[in-house]
Amino acid sequence: MEPRLLVGASQLGWVTTLTQWVSEHGGAQLVGQALTADDVLIADFDLLVLDGWSSLLSRRLVDQVQRDGAAVLVLANSDRPEAEANRLRELGVSLSLPVTATPEQILARASEVAAVRRFTQPRTKQSAPERTPSATAPGNKVMVLLGENGVTEVAVNLAAAIARLVQSVVLADFDTVAPSIAQRLHLSILPNLLSVSDHLRNGRFDGTSVVPHPAGFAVIPGLANSREWDELTSVEADELVGALRERFTVTLAVVHPILEDLAPLSGLEARFDVGRRVVARADQVLVVGTGSPVGLVRTLSTVADVRSITDAPLHVTVNRMPADRFLRAEWVRELIHTFTPDSLSFLPFDRRLIKAAWDGRLEDGGPFAKELRRVTGHLVNGWAA
Repeated sequence: MEPRLLVGASQLGWVTTLTQWVSEHGGAQLVGQALTADDVLIADFDLLVLDGWSSLLSRRLVDQVQRDGAAVLVLANSDRPEAEANRLRELGVSLSLPVTATPEQILARASEVAAVRRFTQPRTKQSAPERTPSATAPGNKVMVLLGENGVTEVAVNLAAAIARLVQSVVLADFDTVAPSIAQRLHLSILPNLLSVSDHLRNGRFDGTSVVPHPAGFAVIPGLANSREWDELTSVEADELVGALRERFTVTLAVVHPILEDLAPLSGLEARFDVGRRVVARADQVLVVGTGSPVGLVRTLSTVADVRSITDAPLHVTVNRMPADRFLRAEWVRELIHTFTPDSLSFLPFDRRLIKAAWDGRLEDGGPFAKELRRVTGHLVNGWAA
């Protein structure tokens, strides 16, 4: 059987040369070109061929490929052999050739890898260990929260309120721009989404994979270093949400409100694809708006983006809403003129939340907490129905 090659996209000439040679002489199956890490994770191949300048080349991706029984071959810069060898060793790469290598040399390595793989692992690629869904999984829920202002405060208080009513709750921070759940609660930023994803893929998920909060819910912090978002693919985000849904009665996932499909814009699409994938997994969506004309416009924009992804029940809660009944009526009138949510609620401004945020604690009293508990009861009762 011919080895299966996945080629990393490159502007260098070796890609064209290799592709033409295989099409004319055979000797391998080209399964495609990988533009993103997601392309690598979903493909079935024996050997991933990258050049040393590829943006796909990372220790985490190399480890994932090798765990699936495949291998990574890097076409290295032959001008600095010693330095390049050290760098590849740090990345976990054990196979390399000069970037000037011929197609025959590349295919020879591919054949060796394929032969070893067929002998030691006669199975197809699996992106994650097999999981047995829990008995309660069909009734478990995923709620995605997003919006412009106040999402963090709503999320942490909602998690605490739901934890009083159900068996287990996890709050995961998938905000790819400004993750702030752990920071708001003064919790450790580790373990985070990356480490939890690794634990799940390796079958090592347990109580140490999440950060517990005294209010009875678990927290999975986001990635504080913006460069780490290149490490978490949308495929992994999708797998992670699915795995959490199996393990927790309620999964609350916070995402950034930018949900446009930015695929044509290199460097942006992967990050915001995470949010789109998470929203697509939602059983319920909660959009948090603010009680102002600008807040209304942004809420409608967010609702439109969500509706382009999922038809899941969509709730709107308006944070910092003035008590003026006329203003509330105007806000509602303008909203339902365009869209009718499955539920609509208003959360009043509460100065106690400012002090609570500084202290890293939850404010259990006051009008905000009281109204949010009422909203929570309505949501949970709706799920049970």
